[in-house]
Amino acid sequence: MKPTKISRDEKQIQTRNQLIEAGFHLISEQGYSAVSIRNLSKKAGYTQGAFYSNFEHKEDFLLTLMKIQFEQENLQLQKIITQTHLMQSDLMAALEQWFIDFFQNDEWLKISIELQLYAARDEIFSNEYQQVWQTHQAQVSEVLQQLIPNFSAAESAQHEYKLLEIISLSYGLALQYMIFKDDVHKYVNIMMQQLTQIMPAR
Repeated sequence: MKPTKISRDEKQIQTRNQLIEAGFHLISEQGYSAVSIRNLSKKAGYTQGAFYSNFEHKEDFLLTLMKIQFEQENLQLQKIITQTHLMQSDLMAALEQWFIDFFQNDEWLKISIELQLYAARDEIFSNEYQQVWQTHQAQVSEVLQQLIPNFSAAESAQHEYKLLEIISLSYGLALQYMIFKDDVHKYVNIMMQQLTQIMPAR
């Protein structure tokens, strides 16, 4: 039986996905300094020409990694929070498990550190990084707002600020856990306490 022939577009999507997967592993294992287009293409099993067929430059590739990870986080949280049938205890348990998984995602956390350091050194990349991060914050905040009933404009603004604070805190605590590798629940409990303060009984 002859193998199914894939289309040109399908082939390009496959190549792009394999480059992205290779990028995640390469940065996690060896750090940002190992991410040259040559090394990246080699790890994925492609030529540098294949890289440039999918990405304009290395910075475009790095921002794509960020967007993919952030999109996954947003979708996961949205799925949990929109399960309106869940009792309060079940909802909190689902959110707690999400935080545990997030804190234990070493590969992404290592990449996050590398990208932040690169953004601190490169002004152009920093501007792009900030835009992607701020968009992510706004999207997660919008998802988490569904946990909070309608308030006055002043109260809503206060809660929005608190949610942004929680999002930043989650990354800070996750990075701390990655370094110390002690009790993950200690860090997760801090996040759950922060959420509980702004959530009504369900």
